[in-house]
Amino acid sequence: MFRSKTPGDRLPRTEFSRTQVFRVINIIMNMNTIDTANDELRVKELLTYEVIDAPQEFAFDDIVDFAAEITGCPTVFINLIDAHRQWAFAASGIPREASQCDREDSICNLVIRQNDVVVIPDTLADSRYASISCVCNAPHLRFYAGAPLINSKGFALGTLCIVDFEPRTLEYDKVEAIKVLARQVVAHLELRKKVIEAEDSQQKLTQALEIANKAKVRSEEFLRNILPEKVAHEWLLNQEVLPKYCDNVTVGFTDFVGFTANTSATEPALLVSTLNKYFSAFDELCPQFKLEKLKTIGDAYMFCSGLPESARHHAVSACLGSLAFVQTVAEINEQRKSQGLEPWGMRVGLHSGAVMAGIVGKNKFSYDIWGDAVNTAARFEQACEEGRINISEATHHRVKAYFDCSPRGEIEAKNKGMLKMYWLDRLKPEYAQDENGMRGNDRLLSMLNLKSI
Repeated sequence: MFRSKTPGDRLPRTEFSRTQVFRVINIIMNMNTIDTANDELRVKELLTYEVIDAPQEFAFDDIVDFAAEITGCPTVFINLIDAHRQWAFAASGIPREASQCDREDSICNLVIRQNDVVVIPDTLADSRYASISCVCNAPHLRFYAGAPLINSKGFALGTLCIVDFEPRTLEYDKVEAIKVLARQVVAHLELRKKVIEAEDSQQKLTQALEIANKAKVRSEEFLRNILPEKVAHEWLLNQEVLPKYCDNVTVGFTDFVGFTANTSATEPALLVSTLNKYFSAFDELCPQFKLEKLKTIGDAYMFCSGLPESARHHAVSACLGSLAFVQTVAEINEQRKSQGLEPWGMRVGLHSGAVMAGIVGKNKFSYDIWGDAVNTAARFEQACEEGRINISEATHHRVKAYFDCSPRGEIEAKNKGMLKMYWLDRLKPEYAQDENGMRGNDRLLSMLNLKSI
C-alpha cells in the first residue's frame, strides 16, 4: 500500500477478514511452486490411466477402508487431480462425490507438489491451510494427512488422504503405513493401466485380424474373378499353377469394326463407358455357356471353351455363346439408335484346336493360352464381316449337326496354307428356341448341361 505525502491525501483504510488475509498469504507462498509445463505433463500422464470419472472399483475401496481402520480416522480418500478439479476415485466414510471440488479449494492440490506424506494436526492452526474452503467452510476439516501418489515417471497423480473433523496427531508407524498404502494405490493403478492397454491391444489385434480376413476374402474373390475357379483354387492351395496342355478347345475373338476411327472421334470417357457396356454384357453371358473369358486387348474380347476342364461339346458352347454376343450387341445398338448414337458393328471368329494354358507374370499375373489355335482364331476374326460369325473347318466339323453354316471360301494362314471358312448362320430348327435360331432349346441345353437363358 502506498502512503501519500500529506495526511489529508491518504487512501481510506480497508478492513480485511482473517480468512482473506490467510488466502493472500497462501497465494503468495504457493504462487511460484507450480511449474505450469510440468503440470501439463502430469495431467497428461494422469489421463493415460483412464480413471477420471471412472466407475467404483473394489480393489481401491479395500485400500481406503483399511487406511481408515489402521489410522482410526473417519474418512479416507484416493483423490485424483486433473487440470481444474479434485475427484475421488475411492472413498471411505462418506460418498466419494463429497470430495469433488475445484482444484484451488483442495489441500491435496498442495500435497501433490511434495514428495512425502504431509500431516496437518490442526488445519486452522496452520496459515497455509486455514483459508482453504474445505477448512474454513463445510465440512470444516481439522485434521489432514496425505501421501502423494507418485508413479514411476515421477508424476503425482493425486493423493491418499486421511481426514478428521477434529484436531489429532498421527503416530510414526501409521504415517509409514500411509506411505505403504499409497504405493499400493500406485501399483494397482499401474496394473489397471496395463490391463486396459492389454485389452486395447487385444481389440486392435482382433480388428487387425478382421481387416486381414476381409482383405483375404476380397483377394480370393478377386482372384476367382480373374482366374477360372479350378485354376484359382490351385493357386490358393499351392501358390503356383502348372502349365496344362489342352488338346481340344475352341478359341474365340470378337472386335468392333471401325473402332480405331471411333477412338479419335469420340470423347474418351464416353468411349470407355460404351466399351465397358458391351464387355460387361459379354462377361455376364460367358458363365451361362461355360466360356472362360481370358482377356481384352483394346476392343478385342478373347474367350475359350473347353478349359480349364475339358468339355466334349466345347465348340457347340462357343457357337451358342457367340450367337448370344451378336444378339446382345444388336440389342445395345438399338438402344444407341434410339438415343441418336451410332451403333457399333461387331465380328466374331472361332477356331478349334490345341493350346497350352497357364499363368504368367509375378505381381500382375494373368491366365492365358498359347498355341497355333489362338493365332488361327484371331485370323478368322479379322477375316469376318460386321454382324457375322466366321468359323474354321475344325469348328464347323464339330458343330454342323446343330447349326446351319454356309461355306465362304478360304483364307491363307501362316505355315498353314489355305484354310476353309464358314459362316455360322443359326441353330437348326430342331435345336432352336426362337424363329431366328439364336437361342438353344431345352433339348440342346440339356444335352450340353447348360441353363436356359
